[in-house]
Amino acid sequence: MQEIIAQFRETSSLAAVEPVVTVLGVGNINDTYLVRTGDSSFVLQRLNRQVFAQPQLVMANLAILSRHLQGKVNTCDQRWENSLLLSTKAGALFHTDRQGEVWRAVSHIDRTTTHQTITTSAQARQVGWALGHFHLLLADLPARDLHETLPGFHILPCYLDHFDRVWSGAAMKSERKRGAESSLRFCFDFITARRSGADLLERARYEGRIKVQTIHGDPKAGNVLFDVASDLAVSLIDLDTVGPGLIHYDIGDCLRSCCNVSGEVAADLSQILFDMDMCREVLAGYFSGAGTLLSAYDRQLIFEAVRLLAFELGLRFFTDYLVGNCYFKVLYEEENLHKALVQFHLVQSIERQKKEIEKIALK
Repeated sequence: MQEIIAQFRETSSLAAVEPVVTVLGVGNINDTYLVRTGDSSFVLQRLNRQVFAQPQLVMANLAILSRHLQGKVNTCDQRWENSLLLSTKAGALFHTDRQGEVWRAVSHIDRTTTHQTITTSAQARQVGWALGHFHLLLADLPARDLHETLPGFHILPCYLDHFDRVWSGAAMKSERKRGAESSLRFCFDFITARRSGADLLERARYEGRIKVQTIHGDPKAGNVLFDVASDLAVSLIDLDTVGPGLIHYDIGDCLRSCCNVSGEVAADLSQILFDMDMCREVLAGYFSGAGTLLSAYDRQLIFEAVRLLAFELGLRFFTDYLVGNCYFKVLYEEENLHKALVQFHLVQSIERQKKEIEKIALK
């Protein structure tokens, strides 16, 4: 680690290297460390090349994003700091070690914490505001300037095609799947029943009713930093997925994450609930932060956005379980299967509250 750190900063005053789980929340994809020196700190990450097959594109996007955000003056009434890319001592965007692993450094935003599960209405409003403010900051960054680091990311029909190939392939014949037949059948039937209309957002884009913009790509609750003293949102982090996309992907994913108060690993599936009070607060915060970014038609699609994003994540968890947990980090073999069940039960709760969600979105 000292050899890697030395590519970015002098190590003579190195004080501590702490894994992400203790300081920044739980990372699902990359290996992340907080590096503390005598008078400063930064975040060091090893990119997961199984996920990001072309890490140079991720780093090019981060460089463009950092330049864009550095040119922005904070005009809001609360503290806001952007996570910015730090170059190596040689001026490179990243460092490749002897094993071919890609390492990068980003600025550390001090005196902050994350909430993996949102527990108060004030937190929910702050998460919504942070996403809206972030979208406002990105509104003049042309999506065409950025690479697609994960081709097909959030395009639900693509995930369905992948699932079909996996389900019919050798993975289903594995001994590893025995003992989970009822859960497998539930997931398969659930997916089959909701295939129709899964392309709704993509059809709206193709028909020109909504446009591709620069989005965050993964604005779950745990990617919002909060000030430890005020509990106000300070930043949106984990920027590997920033790139071209539909703003509805971000809004839907944010609502899916914040309004599932039981969390992604809830033990009791019968208690999974899409919390309408949280939904109301997230959207109020988002509309406050984003200003006039959304059109009336954009708002009409918010219900479908949250429903489809919850469905998408459940589908991704389930497919990853079937292929042996290659994408999402897991602590035990059945974790992705359980997470899929949680998301599918969340979808059911969202569907039961369609009219109320639409009412809030259009208010």
